Amino acid sequence: MIFWSGWGFLALVFAMLGAMVGTLTGLAVGVVAEPTNFGTALGLAAAAVGTWLVGRRLNRPTPGFSERTGERIMIRNRHTFFFVPMQYWAPVVGGVAVLAGVLAI
Repeated sequence: MIFWSGWGFLALVFAMLGAMVGTLTGLAVGVVAEPTNFGTALGLAAAAVGTWLVGRRLNRPTPGFSERTGERIMIRNRHTFFFVPMQYWAPVVGGVAVLAGVLAI
């Protein structure tokens, strides 16, 4: 089972697309004909940056007003994947990118 709230599933989508596009690009340029190449590492690194930036943007609080009291409040947004805020998946994807780069050597 996969658990997410809001747009948190984008963390998985970014990682999968980054790995796929990076691997296919690495194979197209002829870096090496292995499933894991430097293109994979670069694609995952780009996915990590994208996950961090989009997660930070989506999870930042927005100003609003309380309907009951009329006072100004900050509304907290929750975009999580497996109960972890989206932007905190970026270091995990970055670690996988480093591992893919080491395996590509």
